[in-house]
Amino acid sequence: MRDGFKIVDTDAHMMEPEWMWERYTEDAYKSRAPKMGIIPESKRRGYMVEGESFVREKGKYPMAAPAFFAAVKKAMERFERAAKTGFSAQSRLEDMDAQGVDVQVLYPTVAGQMLGREFRDTKLLAACVRAYNNWACDYSSAAPDRLRWAAALPMQDPEEAIKEAHRTAEMGCVSYYMRPNPVGGRSLWNEELFPVWSEIEHIGKPISTHESASSSVPGFGDRMDTHVSGHILSHPFEAMAAMAGLIWYGVFERFPNLKVVHVEADAGWVPYWLQRMEQHWNFSGNAEHEYLTKRPTDYFKSNICVAFRGDEPTMKAAVELVGDGNFSWDTDYPHPDGTYPWGVEAMLRQPISQEA
Repeated sequence: MRDGFKIVDTDAHMMEPEWMWERYTEDAYKSRAPKMGIIPESKRRGYMVEGESFVREKGKYPMAAPAFFAAVKKAMERFERAAKTGFSAQSRLEDMDAQGVDVQVLYPTVAGQMLGREFRDTKLLAACVRAYNNWACDYSSAAPDRLRWAAALPMQDPEEAIKEAHRTAEMGCVSYYMRPNPVGGRSLWNEELFPVWSEIEHIGKPISTHESASSSVPGFGDRMDTHVSGHILSHPFEAMAAMAGLIWYGVFERFPNLKVVHVEADAGWVPYWLQRMEQHWNFSGNAEHEYLTKRPTDYFKSNICVAFRGDEPTMKAAVELVGDGNFSWDTDYPHPDGTYPWGVEAMLRQPISQEA
C-alpha cells in the first residue's frame, strides 16, 4: 500500500536465468533448446536457437551496438543488489516492499525476445514456451498473490497457442503475453487467429500485447538504423497498429468479452489515436468494415486498457480527454529504461484526481 492505495504494477519483467531452458525443456527438445553462446554476426554473447540469435544483430534496428550496451550497463547499476541474487523472487519482493508495490504482473524478457523471431520448427517453439511458462509459474509461487505471471503463447502455431492457453490457465496465469507484431505472416486480427481469441474469451483472461527489441518479425523499428531510434518507434507504434486493427477488423465485434491490455507502450498517444479513428468514422462510418456496429471509441472503452508510466507528462490530458477507466500503471522493473525506483512516487504526483 502507498498513501492509502493498493499499488499494482501491470508491467514488470522476469529476468530468466541462463539455465532455465536447460532445466525446464522437455527431454525430446532439450538438445535444441535456446542456449547462450557467441553470436557470429556480432561476436557478443547472447541467446541462440535454431542457429540464430534471438534478436537482430546488424542492419535495421540492430541490438548489438557497443554504445547502447554501455548505456544499459550504467542504467542497470541501480539493480546491483537484486542482480547479485539472480533477480530472485525474494529480492523482487524486497524492492516491491520498499516502493509500496502490492502486486506485479510479470512478463518475459529473453523469452519475449525469442518470440520476436519465427521458428522453422513450431513444435520446438511450443516446447520452449512451455518451458518458460513452467519456470515462470515456479518463480511466482514464492508469493502467488503478489507475483502474477503472464503466460507466453506460441502464436506462430494457433493450435499450440490454444493448448497452452488452457494449460497455463489451469496453472494460474493472470493473462496471455504476445507480440503485437505480425508473426508467421498473421497480424492479430487475422481470421486464422479467431479460434485462439474464441478460446481465450471463453477462458476469461486478458491478452497483453508487449513489443520487444530488435526483432526479426516485421515491425516499425525496421525503418531505423540504430537501436535507440528503432526502440522509440517500436513499442508505441506496434500498440497503436494492434489497437486499430483489432477494432477495425472486428475482433471485438466478434468476441465482445475479449479484453486486451497494451503495456510498455506509454499512453499519452491514446487521445490522439481515438481522435484519428473517430475522424475516419465520422467521414465514412463502417464503410469497408460493415460488420462494425459501434464507434471506435466504444470498442476501446469496453475492451482495451493501456498502461502508462508514472512520469508521463501527458497523463493529465489523457485522463481528462478519455476518462480514467481504461488506463493502468507500470514501471517496467527491472529493465534499464524503466521507472524504478521513482515510478510509484511519480505516479502518485500526477495532477489527476484521487478518484482517477
